[in-house]
Amino acid sequence: MPSPIRNVTIDCADPYELARFWSQVIGEPLHPECGPGAEEAYIDTPAGQPGLLFLRVPEGKTVKNRIHLDLGPEGNTRDGEMDRLLGLGATFLSDYRTADGKGFVVLADPEGNEFCIERSDAELAAAGDTGD
Repeated sequence: MPSPIRNVTIDCADPYELARFWSQVIGEPLHPECGPGAEEAYIDTPAGQPGLLFLRVPEGKTVKNRIHLDLGPEGNTRDGEMDRLLGLGATFLSDYRTADGKGFVVLADPEGNEFCIERSDAELAAAGDTGD
């Protein structure tokens, strides 16, 4: 039998604050039992999608993530979503956009975890593309 992914777990220094950031990014609420100072925080996601679990660890991030999240904005363009997330506290890291509109940007969350923003489904459809 297969083992579906239940959660994507992110090690961090402050689970509650990092979960609050990601809650705003993905538009899903923190679990009601989450609170400041807790050892873990959780974001429930729609059925069929893994949740996001944030766990307190003593060490800080020192190297590039081996796994990261790729975001596909809904109701916003890739560039508009980048601006929104920078406003929430993300940091710009790298630009892999190309002249033909393809590509992605790499940002970091407030604790330095990298993630990518790809083109939205609407941008892909307008370009006749099936994805980056």
